[in-house]
Amino acid sequence: MEAILYIGISQCLLAGLLIAFRKPRLKANQILAAWLLLMGIEMAVFLVNTYLIELYQVKTLPYLYGPLLLLYTRWMTTREPHFNPGYLLHFTPFFIFLIAYLFFIDEQIMQGSKGFLVVDRFIPFRIVYALTFFVSITAYSIATYVCIHRYRKRLKKWVSFYTGKITLQWLLSLSLIFYLSYVLMFILGGIDILVGFLPFDPYEISFIGLTILSFTFSIFGFNQPGVFYELDRKKDVSDEELNSNSQEKYSRSGLKPAQIEDLLKHIRNHLNKRKPYLDRELTIYDLARQLGMSRHILSELINEHMGKNFYTLINEYRVEEVKRRLADPAYQHLTILAIALDAGFNAKSSFNTVFKEMTGTTPSAYQQKWQNKGSDSSD
Repeated sequence: MEAILYIGISQCLLAGLLIAFRKPRLKANQILAAWLLLMGIEMAVFLVNTYLIELYQVKTLPYLYGPLLLLYTRWMTTREPHFNPGYLLHFTPFFIFLIAYLFFIDEQIMQGSKGFLVVDRFIPFRIVYALTFFVSITAYSIATYVCIHRYRKRLKKWVSFYTGKITLQWLLSLSLIFYLSYVLMFILGGIDILVGFLPFDPYEISFIGLTILSFTFSIFGFNQPGVFYELDRKKDVSDEELNSNSQEKYSRSGLKPAQIEDLLKHIRNHLNKRKPYLDRELTIYDLARQLGMSRHILSELINEHMGKNFYTLINEYRVEEVKRRLADPAYQHLTILAIALDAGFNAKSSFNTVFKEMTGTTPSAYQQKWQNKGSDSSD
């Protein structure tokens, strides 16, 4: 067990420092670094509990994990995150139980799992502590899921592609594992309290889980780019190029019906002739720069006057390109996936999903239909 703790402590401290000072210095990374450092501190406290027995007994540090997970998610999914004093309210349970414990620092409050249900004046405290922590970790796990889900919906306004990093799939998966790990710990702890036949301490097992989580969060967190940082770099280039563009006046004066029709025609002509959708990482900033208009105007035209988001618009053109090539004998030597990648899709899974949603059939079934038509016409 000591070896695992040493590994976990070293991993958390090293990864926390690397992520904290990683460039670009994203605010979200500072939160993740703090979370990893707290994990390392909790494991270190457990390791040297002879000297820090008070902090170890009450286990107040886990009350910080949920709020920090949510703040990391919010700041990673927000274009310009700012610290709101209201965020401090998320740490209220931590401070309440810490103060309560310090007030009774000379008392044996927790009693360990074997003495959790011992009838004394602190049993209400222990029950409230356990229930509050379970509610806290559940609430913050749900809030993290909702935050990522809303972010994904907004993401379709700016990008035409999905990857695990840009959709934060790794964060969603690890958050679920994080929550289920604590649920398992609660179940095992409850069994140990009520029955007392477990041959191990559930709290010790939790540190094995923390060590594994620290490794995975460190790897994915360190390699996670700032989504909006990359988009804003494109935005800065676009704005600089458009400073003297005459169409910028539309963002100040508003668009008239005739101007809207002209711009919509301009967009469709560009998509049909230049085929920018063949770029697998096309963003709304890229298309705005190509069209010579601001991102805000382009977004307004797509969302309000075309009735769809940027993601849907670009992938409609990609699907039509795939359909055209699947029906063309000149492309029969290529696999469906090769055609999809050439048409601008960046992954098989996203291609299959989008194609089925927009056509009501699978790519292979669509190809088979056209092959059958070709056979019938030749007969």
